[in-house]
Amino acid sequence: MRKALRRFRRGGPSGLDDLSRRPHSSPQQTKPASEAVVIQMRKRTGYGPIRLKRHGVPLPVGTIRNIIRRYRLKPKRCRTWKRTRRNIYLWEEKEPLSFFQTDLKEILDRKGIPPEAYAHHERVGLPPYQWTACCVRTRTRFLAYSTEKTFANGLAFMVLVILWLRAHGLRHHISHQTDWGEEFGGKSPKKLAAIDHRILQPLGASLLRIRKGRKTDNAVVERSHRSDDEEYYAPLLTRYPTMDAFLLGSYRWQCYWNLRRPHSGRKMYGQRPFDKARELVPTLKRDAVLFPPLLLDHVGPLPQLLVEHLPFKVDREGGHDVPAHYIRGLHNSALRSGRRRGPLANRARTAARLWLDGAAKA
Repeated sequence: MRKALRRFRRGGPSGLDDLSRRPHSSPQQTKPASEAVVIQMRKRTGYGPIRLKRHGVPLPVGTIRNIIRRYRLKPKRCRTWKRTRRNIYLWEEKEPLSFFQTDLKEILDRKGIPPEAYAHHERVGLPPYQWTACCVRTRTRFLAYSTEKTFANGLAFMVLVILWLRAHGLRHHISHQTDWGEEFGGKSPKKLAAIDHRILQPLGASLLRIRKGRKTDNAVVERSHRSDDEEYYAPLLTRYPTMDAFLLGSYRWQCYWNLRRPHSGRKMYGQRPFDKARELVPTLKRDAVLFPPLLLDHVGPLPQLLVEHLPFKVDREGGHDVPAHYIRGLHNSALRSGRRRGPLANRARTAARLWLDGAAKA
């Protein structure tokens, strides 16, 4: 009562109104310049508090979250039918390192990397294609590169991933889900059935396809390609003057992704891919996620079975030794000689068939 009387005598009836409870001084208040950094990066990237902290914002995660809420910086939402959330996979039912979204990325993308990185890539002659296999349950990724966009390279990448996992004691069924590109078999039902029956099934694997017109079915691997541009190619590509340096840097980037980089995607809860896989498979060794990013054009040497059926001498010491090069060379030679269906073309088909049989037996 004494406080109310004092305020009434000082200010009249208006002196009884509620006053602000804000403190007169706030030494721990975030500086306007720091808030501006958060607002700018949030609008430019759409990242949440954890990723903004990881990308250099010098503030605690809780402070960043409060700034985002204070300024009502809502993220961009993908418009869906009736605003329902897409449920593509039963995440909790997938075995770790068993279901992979596999895709091809073109590194030379003017929208994804800065002009200086683009020019450096062309000047040095680095591989333009990245092959990616991403596990949907653990976000573990395996990478490879190539200078050509061929079916032989796509098939070699999928088989190498399967054999790598088999070599590290994983015996469960493995699935590769891809789009309908020719580098993964195209749209021919006979070709897809032959790949699945003669190569993948003997290895305990299968080839799956996304629904036509539904790129969101491969959303996990597509989203990882954005991280490649933002965290690897854009800031670091100009540091690699040679092909060997680039492949070594790619190996370090893959190790960082699988072993050290926290993920805030669905069902990850900030865990690292290897920690998530180790939680589900306690006996898993760390070497299982250290797949070396190979240059698929130089996987060689050729299997002895294929070499014996080539009509010309093969230099095993160097040069291109991927089956795609020789098979394509045989077909081109047949076309140049005017014998599209002659013995040379038939020999090429026979060599390809023998190589596929040898791969399936291996």
